[in-house]
Amino acid sequence: MKRDALIELLMSSRENFLELLEGLTDEDLAGSKVNDAWSILDILAHLTRWEAELVKLLWQANQGQQPTSAQFSQISIDEINRKWFAEMKSRPASRVLEDFHGVRTQTIRRLEDFTDSDLNEIDRYLWLGGNALWEWVAADSFEHEAEHAEQIRAWRKGSTAQ
Repeated sequence: MKRDALIELLMSSRENFLELLEGLTDEDLAGSKVNDAWSILDILAHLTRWEAELVKLLWQANQGQQPTSAQFSQISIDEINRKWFAEMKSRPASRVLEDFHGVRTQTIRRLEDFTDSDLNEIDRYLWLGGNALWEWVAADSFEHEAEHAEQIRAWRKGSTAQ
């Protein structure tokens, strides 16, 4: 995927996600459980943390370093998610929202340092195990966002039916 197309997807997916949140009250954001244990704010914090790790990965890749981001941790994804959930639970809503908006800007800034070849050549970064860098970007940003957007859509549909 070309860098500019990837950046466009990052921008449009965030726009679509924010539209999904329109009209929700503070109580909806913080008080309602969208899935088993997470509120919408918890989901936003979760998405932000994973995308922040992507920003770190992109910076390290651009510096020619082996990434040390959570994507390469020996700890399971479920355990990382539990740890981050506990850490982020007490963050004020304003801070969660600010971070959510800011991380996408950082992702785009980091991507601007890469060429189309950097993003597409599967042997460019051996630590990616035969995947193209753009695929990792997609997985930890707009694809991850889409997964949780679906949960929020289902919750919204269910909450309006009651």
